[in-house]
Amino acid sequence: MEEKPFEGLKISSSDFLNTLENRTICPKCMKSRKFYCYNCFVPVKGIEDLIPRVQLPIKIDIIKHQNECDGKSTSAHAAVLAPDDVRVFTYPCIPDYPDPSKVVLVFPGKNSLTLEELARNSRSKPKDRDNNSDNDQNSCRLSSEVGQNESLCKNLKGNNPVNGSSSDKGSNPTSEDPCSKETASCQVLEESSPYKRKAGDTEGEKLKKQKISSGEPPFERAIFIDSTWKQTKGIIADDRLKDMTCIQLKSRETKFWRHQKDNPATYLSTIEAVYYLVRDYHELFLEDTSYNGEYDNLLFFFSFMYQKIRTFYDGGKDLKAYKQRAKMKQICGEKTSE
Repeated sequence: MEEKPFEGLKISSSDFLNTLENRTICPKCMKSRKFYCYNCFVPVKGIEDLIPRVQLPIKIDIIKHQNECDGKSTSAHAAVLAPDDVRVFTYPCIPDYPDPSKVVLVFPGKNSLTLEELARNSRSKPKDRDNNSDNDQNSCRLSSEVGQNESLCKNLKGNNPVNGSSSDKGSNPTSEDPCSKETASCQVLEESSPYKRKAGDTEGEKLKKQKISSGEPPFERAIFIDSTWKQTKGIIADDRLKDMTCIQLKSRETKFWRHQKDNPATYLSTIEAVYYLVRDYHELFLEDTSYNGEYDNLLFFFSFMYQKIRTFYDGGKDLKAYKQRAKMKQICGEKTSE
């Protein structure tokens, strides 16, 4: 593990987290948690005003596989740090998207576009472009691996963040919610949430006033799949997602410490992928403003845990994830030399 992989980023100090010796109660579900609640997506009592709040230029939806461990998933980082712009759902709960032309799915594939390609395509299309994506050449076309699921998870109270959790026995999903049955539950976070932070603690509101360089943003919401690679294939083939326009991120090396067998170092964790997307979006589409670390705090918990694990595991040299990456680099180097 690198000693300072986040050097140069404007990430708020997390030193106060080291002073929390005991677990604390979540202000919503009243369960014992450390730092934040990964089901309610709020900080624990006593540190609400110390946790940074990030305002994003687009909305983010994260579809989490039901077998993904809530406590280990980094999708909760995004929901806690950017509560106004991030929603998390547990599959098969998928929200309804009335205008799919304004939504993209972040998933690599042979028909996936880069942000640059998407920008060029959006500028060349008329403003009243067809919202029906069935004939879109750049849509993700994958054979269906799962049966059609008729339930649509709708946000019952406007734009309030939604929490999807299939493993939280303490949650009380709304009875009208079509996703509250069987394997998935969708819980609307109330407007009177005890999780309140100062609205002016970031420069995010200023970003909302910036003009998009292309005249109109090519998309307003991005969907991420939070699961292992094998689990992702089943979700991506769902009829509600399979015809959406797909985009892929630039190749970056992950700093994640979780081991995924035979996956290269370019497979990012969910929070890393969200961070790089909004940063690239900012640099490409926001006019008259260069990137100045506005979203670096998305990595607040990630960088803190990275350093904790590095310290605990003697630099991380014995962790499976880093042993495998070193081996993959060696193999790739041998193939290149041939």
